[in-house]
Amino acid sequence: MKTYRHIQFEERFVIEKLLNAGSLIREIAIFLKRSPNTISQELKKNRVNGVYDAKQAQLKVSQRRWRAKRQCLKVALDSFLIRFVEDKLEKKWTPKQISGHLKRELGVTCSAKAIYKFIESRGLEYRLFWRWNKKKSGPKRTTHKPADDGRKYIDIRPLGSHELGHYELDFIVSKYSPYVLLVATDRLTKYSLVRQLPNRKRHTISAAFSKMFSNIIVKSITTDNDIAFRHWTELEQIIQAPIYFCHPYHSWEKGLVENTNRWIRCFVPKRRDIASVTQEELNEIHAFLNDRPKECIDFRISSEYYYEQSVLLEG
Repeated sequence: MKTYRHIQFEERFVIEKLLNAGSLIREIAIFLKRSPNTISQELKKNRVNGVYDAKQAQLKVSQRRWRAKRQCLKVALDSFLIRFVEDKLEKKWTPKQISGHLKRELGVTCSAKAIYKFIESRGLEYRLFWRWNKKKSGPKRTTHKPADDGRKYIDIRPLGSHELGHYELDFIVSKYSPYVLLVATDRLTKYSLVRQLPNRKRHTISAAFSKMFSNIIVKSITTDNDIAFRHWTELEQIIQAPIYFCHPYHSWEKGLVENTNRWIRCFVPKRRDIASVTQEELNEIHAFLNDRPKECIDFRISSEYYYEQSVLLEG
C-alpha cells in the first residue's frame, strides 16, 4: 500500500538547485523518486514572486500548517464562539449545522472540524445528537395489491419541490394504545407539523386535517396506503388539494417524512405509549425539527424559510 510523504527541506533544496541548473520537472521527479505532479504542485504552491527558493518554500509550508492548527483551535480561542457552540449543542445542533449557520447568518468562518476539536477537548461528545439516531428498520414486505378506488399514485404527482405547500404525510404509531402522531413535512422548506391524535378513525382524521391545514398553503399531500385514508376524497375536499399515494410497501417514495419520523423516534421511541407524550414534549419536537439550520436547504432554518416563502406567496 502506497503512503504519501510530505516533501522535506532537503528535497526542496535539491529542487531549487536542479531548477537553477535547467532541469525539467519530470527529470527532477525521477531524481527524487517522486511523482511529476507532486513536483509541479510544490512549485505552484510555494514559489515567491515567480522564483522557487527552498528556504522561502519551507517557510510558506510552516505558516500554512500553523494557520491550519490555529483554525482547529478557533472555537477555544474565542469566547463568543465558545458560548455560541455550547448553546447550539444544547439545542441538539450538529457541528456542520453550527458551522453553516455561522457562515450564512453571521459571516463567521468556523469549520465543522474546529467545532469537533473543541467538543473533543471539552469532553462534550455526549451532546452530539446524531449518536442517538443510528437504528435502522427491519426488512419490508415486497408483495402488494394496489387499491382500486381511483386514488392517484405518486407517478402522476407534479414535481413541486420548488414550491411551498407540497407535504408528505405519515403516522407514528404505538402498540400500547391507539394514540398516534400525525406528521406532515413541507417538501420545499422541510418545515414539519406534528399533531397527537387519540386514534385513526375517520372522523378523527377529518377533524385533524381541518385543524392542521387551516390557514396554511396546501397544494398537495403525499402519503401511504394506510387504512385511515380510505376516505381520501373527503380529505381532498377539506384541504382543497389533491392527495397522492405511494405504491404499497414503497415507503421510500416519501423519504422526507420517513426521515423526519426517524428523528421524532429519538424523542418518542417505539417502546413508549404515545398517549403519554405531553404538549411540552411536542413543543420540543417542533423546535428540534423547525428551529435548526439544515444543510439540504443551504443551512436555512426551516421555520424562517417557511415564513419567508409564505410572505412571498401572499405578497
